[in-house]
Amino acid sequence: LGKYGTGTLTKVFIERIFQECLTYDGEMDYKTYLDFVLAMENKSDPQSLQYLFRVLDTRHEGCLSVYSLNYYFREIQEEMKKHGQEPVQFEDVKDEIFDMVAPGDPLRITLADLIRSGQGETVVQ
Repeated sequence: LGKYGTGTLTKVFIERIFQECLTYDGEMDYKTYLDFVLAMENKSDPQSLQYLFRVLDTRHEGCLSVYSLNYYFREIQEEMKKHGQEPVQFEDVKDEIFDMVAPGDPLRITLADLIRSGQGETVVQ
């Protein structure tokens, strides 16, 4: 999966996919791979958002917390540094995501918040 699309999926994200999806001896079967591809190619669809939300919800809390967002963002910052880019501050990105989604709870984003906002594709990107 590391080479999927533009090859920019982080190791942490790929690990979470394998934690959440049915695998056989660490290998995806064809249906599991197709579910992944369909979710990645149709991020604006509620079913795709549900699939990706399940992966992003690291603690199985039914929400994306600041902790969850930071968990993924740390590796993105490291990749930016490796490529000589000035890393963006997590607080800035977190604030932007929460402003876009405008969740009912200012500390967490539910799947319903993500779908309702119409910004789900941007957030899971």
